[in-house]
Amino acid sequence: MRIAVLTADETRHRYAVNRLRREFNVVAAAYEQTGYSPASAGRDDGLDAWQRAVVRRHFDERTRQEGRFFGHDARRAAASDGLRVMNLSPGMLNSDATLGFLHAAGVDTVIVYGTNLIREPLLSAYAGRIINMHLGLSPYYRGTATNFYPLVNQEPEYVGATIHLIDAGIDSGPIIGHARPVIEPDDVPHTIGCKAILAGLDRLIQAVRDLDAGRMIAVPQWPVPNPRLYLRRHFRPQHVVELYRLIDNGLIPNYVRRAAEAAARVRLVH
Repeated sequence: MRIAVLTADETRHRYAVNRLRREFNVVAAAYEQTGYSPASAGRDDGLDAWQRAVVRRHFDERTRQEGRFFGHDARRAAASDGLRVMNLSPGMLNSDATLGFLHAAGVDTVIVYGTNLIREPLLSAYAGRIINMHLGLSPYYRGTATNFYPLVNQEPEYVGATIHLIDAGIDSGPIIGHARPVIEPDDVPHTIGCKAILAGLDRLIQAVRDLDAGRMIAVPQWPVPNPRLYLRRHFRPQHVVELYRLIDNGLIPNYVRRAAEAAARVRLVH
């Protein structure tokens, strides 16, 4: 296999590229500047000074925890490492230039993590060979920040990662497998999120090995009674304030006490 990784350019994304390079023949990596940062969205929506401080600490803590979990192996891959590297500015992901970059590297399989939506011409060029790691459990939670909103909605059992083939929808392609982090009473939102990334990468590696061996099975997504789709425009800083109110009221240890029962009710692909 000749694999390309299309990803974003934060600590967690660079770590993922390096992890995959150790496991597979990664011949190309493209780092996208997505053009979006919830931390700088600039919408206070009437928050007072204390609430703004809560939001600021939330995003500072994300940086700190990602450094702790991934910073030891977050060097950006370079051409000197023996692979082709492309920098993708906003709006460039689904361009002919990106397709040409993949073709020039002789890529036959594409792994996606953390980019904007994959569209044509990439979809047709690599149909059935584009695997996404979605941070969230599809079909229950699709879109963006879908390991954040399950906590806000008091549903930690829906935190995890989905490995799926990409189609024209939003995190809606056939599912290869799910992964969940082990949530502990002293976890905080960003330790849970980082654990979900690690669990997702383990499942992604298994999926790529299965694809290479010709034994990968992908299951079409099934209808669920209350599917959640979150887009960037849905984010409000008040969601962060509400999350930490729930944390202060024992959200995580309360979930851990009922985790086995709650998690068992969620259909997953293993």
